[in-house]
Amino acid sequence: PFFVNMLIRAWSLLRLALIGEGLLVFIAFTWSWWRDTDFVFGGTAKGVTYGLLMAAVLAVVNLYLLVRAPALPGVPSIRRLYVEVMQPVFGNLSVTEIAVISAVAGIGEELLFRGVLQSELGLFSASVLFGLAHMGGGGTLAFGCWVMVMGGMLGILAIATEGLLAPIIAHAVYDAAAMSYIRWDRNERVA
Repeated sequence: PFFVNMLIRAWSLLRLALIGEGLLVFIAFTWSWWRDTDFVFGGTAKGVTYGLLMAAVLAVVNLYLLVRAPALPGVPSIRRLYVEVMQPVFGNLSVTEIAVISAVAGIGEELLFRGVLQSELGLFSASVLFGLAHMGGGGTLAFGCWVMVMGGMLGILAIATEGLLAPIIAHAVYDAAAMSYIRWDRNERVA
């Protein structure tokens, strides 16, 4: 967290997201070119519909974890991470920053994790790597597990819709909803 906070102070979160997600897109396209594979996006109507439905499911589960879930092992650490890290980092973003960061995260991470890694390593391995990529030190194991489950759901969505459009939309809309909740929620719940 110290290193992340230091970087955020030096650069805007928006710039970091554009650079980081741009790097993921570059890696995904380079890998795809190297392996001579194409990205398949699937049908638009199906992708949009199922993507929005999955985003709603993920957002409801996330809200449940933050607000209503009993304090089972892992839940308090997710709530603490939310209050101690996510609120300070994402709490002052503008609507435009939320929209852009969400869009680039949906595109960059889905091209890499579902578009490249899932096709190369399988659903389970890509989901585990997705969870690990979202961990940042002590207290984030439960969050990494939750993100791994989300990655699995996004991977299943890619398989079910035969393309990347649905998981890209689900990821971007979920991130926008989560960041918006962080932006406008000022409850300091940790229990």
